[in-house]
Parts: sequence; C-alpha cells; structure tokens
Amino acid sequence: MKYKSITFLATLFLFAAFTAFGQNEPLQLSLELAQEMAVQNNYNLKNAQLDIEKAKYQVNEIKSMGLPQVSGSGSFSHTFKIPTQVIPGDAFGQPGQNIPVQFGVPYSMSGNIGANQLLFDGTFFLGLKAASEFVNISSLMASKSEIDVKEGVLKAYYMALISSENIGQLDQSLANITKLKNETQAMYDAGFAEKLDVDRLVLSASNLEININNLKNQAELAKRVLLNSMGVNVNQPVTLTTELPTYAPENFELNYGAEHDIENRIEYKLLEQQQSLNELDMQRYKVGYYPSLYAGFNYGWQTFGSKGKFNELGNTWYPNGMYSLSLSVPIFDGLYKKSKVDQSKVEIAKTANTMAQLNNGINLEVSQARTQYVNAIKTLELQNKSVKLAESIYTTTSIKFKEGIGSSFEMITAESDLTQAKTNYLNAMYDLSVAKINLDKALGNL
Repeated sequence: MKYKSITFLATLFLFAAFTAFGQNEPLQLSLELAQEMAVQNNYNLKNAQLDIEKAKYQVNEIKSMGLPQVSGSGSFSHTFKIPTQVIPGDAFGQPGQNIPVQFGVPYSMSGNIGANQLLFDGTFFLGLKAASEFVNISSLMASKSEIDVKEGVLKAYYMALISSENIGQLDQSLANITKLKNETQAMYDAGFAEKLDVDRLVLSASNLEININNLKNQAELAKRVLLNSMGVNVNQPVTLTTELPTYAPENFELNYGAEHDIENRIEYKLLEQQQSLNELDMQRYKVGYYPSLYAGFNYGWQTFGSKGKFNELGNTWYPNGMYSLSLSVPIFDGLYKKSKVDQSKVEIAKTANTMAQLNNGINLEVSQARTQYVNAIKTLELQNKSVKLAESIYTTTSIKFKEGIGSSFEMITAESDLTQAKTNYLNAMYDLSVAKINLDKALGNL
C-alpha cells in the first residue's frame, strides 16, 4: 500500500504540521502534503487498514486449524456409594447363586494431556489459500479508498487555489479602477472631466469591493472544504503553497490517455481477485471428495484412595496412554458437493460477465474523460486569446480616455471585460485541471 510507505521526510512534515496546529499558526500546505495528511487522517482509510489487519488475523485463525490441538484436563471424584454388581456364584464354589460384589474405591483423581493433528485435508489447504487472497482484496479495497480520498483532496485544493487567484484578479482590477478614479477626480477638479465620469468610476470601485468580499468568503469556505476532506480541523488557518498549474504542452499533452490498459484500474483488479476466490471456492468443494486423515495422542495418570483413606491419593500414580489415526472417506453425500460445485461455476460465469461489462464501462469512461480533457485544453487556449484581446482593448481604451477622446463608460467596460476574461481563463484552467484528474482516475493513474 502506498500510504504504508510514506518516507521519513514526509513524516517530519506531518509532525511539523501538527505542531503548527497546536500553535494555531497558518499551516503551510502543499498539494503533496495535503494528500499525505488526508491518507493519514481519513477515517475510511483507517477502517480499511483495520480490515487488512483483520483479514491477516483470519489467515492466522485458519492456520491454527492445521497446527497441533493440545489440551490438558484433570478430575477428582468421590464415589460415596460404590455401585453393586451381581456375578454367578460358580466362580466362588456356590453354584446356582448370585453373589453381589462392589468394585473400585471411593476416591480417585486423574490427569490427562491430549493432542490432535490434521495430517491431510484438502479443504484446509484451499481455505488457507483463499484467506490469503482475501487479504489481497482488503488491500485493494484500501487502495480504492485511498484513490477516492486523493481525488477529493486534489479537486478541493484546486478549488481553493482558484478562489484565491480570482481574488487577486479582482484586487488588481480594483487597484486599476481606483487609480483611474483618482486621475479622473483630478481632471474633474481641473475642469477637464465631467462629474458623471467620476461617479461611474466610484460606483465601479464599490461594486468590485463587494465582489472581492464575496469571493473572500467563498475562498475561506473552499479552504474549509479542503481541510474537511483531509480530516483536519476546519478552523485551522492554512496557506496554500502549491501554485495552480500553468498551461504548457508538456503539462497537458493533447494525446494523453489515447492508449490505456484496463488492468491499471483498481476495480478490474478487484474483480480479478474475486474471480480467483470463486475458483478456489469451486476447488474447495471438489477436493471435498478426497479422504481426510487425522492423528491423535493421549496420555494420562490416575491415583486412588480407599474408603476412609483420602490421604492415599497421590501416593501411587497409574499411567495410561494411546495414539490413533482417523481416516474419513466420503462415499455419498446426496450430491451436496456437486450442487456446490455447480453453484461455484455459475458465480465464475457471472463474474466473467461483470468483468466484460466493466471493460466496456471503463472504455466509455476513458473516452468521455478524454473528450472533456481535450475540450478543456481547447477552451483554455481560446480563453488565453480572449485575455490578450481584452488587454489590447483595455490599453487602447485607456489611452483614448487619458487623451480625452474616450468616455468613462468605455473605460469601465474595458476594465470589466478584462477582469472577466482573466476570471474565465482561471476557471478554464481549473476545469482543465479537474479534467486531467478525472482522466487520470479513468486511466488508473491516480
């Protein structure tokens, strides 16, 4: 498992992070650290790890059935009324008469140790192998949970990043509008501008401040969603240190994911493991036709005490012992095992159908994810062109306004269009990042 092999350096990072929690200082959180902390703190993953441990204990449980089963026992008895038996008197020279006699003594005590050992049982060895396969299934389930957790953290991290980036864009727009407002106010004071131009810029600056405040609230909420997905206190101050990916051909290849291997998907590996269990289950019933062989050993001691002589117990011990072999040969079970084998064959066929269906489903999922990914790249390229065009329009409009041949309305519109273009570009960058995450998951690369 990936999360069981976290490096010592990463552990130090986590320690530093939790130290920061205690001091209520902002957590310097990179994307990699966010994923590592989520893996460490997520309760579903913790339970998945416990499931793996439980599966290993179940293997030990089955192994114990193949080890010697040793037990000891001891007993004490007081026969206060010894049973009477009747024997023919011929043995005592009294033919024709029955003579009552009592055998035994009132007090007895014994100790015994016994052992049983399985020598051969085909179902045991297959059961042991099946239990080991179940450990693999538990490990794969934990891996699937880890993939889901990392996917959630990636998307939440990028959402928090995009919110912060949008605030930066609006802050820059507000700075531009404020500067323009101050310049226009000076021009108005000098008699070279109208009061309406100043009022429009004041209103535009006010609207930007409102939007910035709203975005700040959204950014804080996005960070809390991220911390929640990591299993960390949502009130923990945090600073994101990883930057939003920049668009470059080497970062987002257009042909990425054109070829894929279905065996990389964790769901397919789970079905393969399930099919292995189904086959072992069928073999288990088949070997049920084989004989089973067990060995036994028993050794003990007894001591006795006569009536009124309890202290005789333990003076003399009489040993006894035996060993045995037990062979069990199935002859006819009413076709029970045959019915079980037939049921196992049906389960194997059903799982094969499920694997074929999953194959088609994964191919469709990859195709859809690639389509979204390619479209996101093309959309980002168009948004990049829109930003450059909006910047050019803004520059031209700004020159015209300063020269007195442009209106404040045109200036505000150009600023608004530039801000919107940059915001659209950031949103397109986020959509591309999410599309890449979805494609990686579809390919089995998360």
